[in-house]
Amino acid sequence: MPAIQLARLKIQITELLTFFGMPDEFIRELHIIFGFYADRTLRPGQSGKPKPLIQTYTVPRQVMRRIYSDITKQVVDDPISALVLADQLWDDNWFECRLLAINILGLISLKPPTHVISRLRNWGDFCREDALVDALLSDGAKKLREEMPHEFQILVEEWLSVSTIFSLKLGLRAIPALVMNPVFENLPVFYRLLSPLVRESTSVLEVDLLMAVRALGQRSPQETAYFLKQNLIAPHKSGTAVIVRRSLDVFPANLQESLREVLREQM
Repeated sequence: MPAIQLARLKIQITELLTFFGMPDEFIRELHIIFGFYADRTLRPGQSGKPKPLIQTYTVPRQVMRRIYSDITKQVVDDPISALVLADQLWDDNWFECRLLAINILGLISLKPPTHVISRLRNWGDFCREDALVDALLSDGAKKLREEMPHEFQILVEEWLSVSTIFSLKLGLRAIPALVMNPVFENLPVFYRLLSPLVRESTSVLEVDLLMAVRALGQRSPQETAYFLKQNLIAPHKSGTAVIVRRSLDVFPANLQESLREVLREQM
């Protein structure tokens, strides 16, 4: 990988953006840039992160950030062309191309929101790369989550209502950022949807479920403590107690003790 010279990178990206309305040419030029800055010394898995499930150039973040920044104006000025480009970038099935598609999606106007929602739904349903799932929910969904939290809630409900591991993971990972939005107030919908998952807690969903429960506990400690107590009292599997124990530290001392009391009663 050559050293990053900002002046040269700027020229390369300026040339790239002349093809904004021509997706095939844009993607061809994008691959040239990615190939130029690819880190070919880093083997998949060496960084400590899971091996990518799709092809990747392992392009430096600095290069990706500069592309994100410089493409913003054209996306905002021409959202129709931006959506066409984003779709083709996603279909190209390279890690960096999909990251750029997600970034573009997060810049698209929500008037109407259907363009963004349909892609969050479709891309999410077929995305198996953890880093891309996280990017889709944080960056791709950022505007929808912050400006139209009710519409994003409906999408999260869809994911949590489908009994496949991938859909459930999407829904669970979407919860923390949504419930921490002070504008969003419909917490009961997630207590209802999470109850069967908490009671049937399995190791494959444990991390994502724990993060969702902890976020709810931080947002509304009293309600969440009551929710956990009810699930401990009801018939449940051993994973339920694990979720409760690992969530204790987000609660005030009095609620921690009341939860511990219920845990002791279940032993």
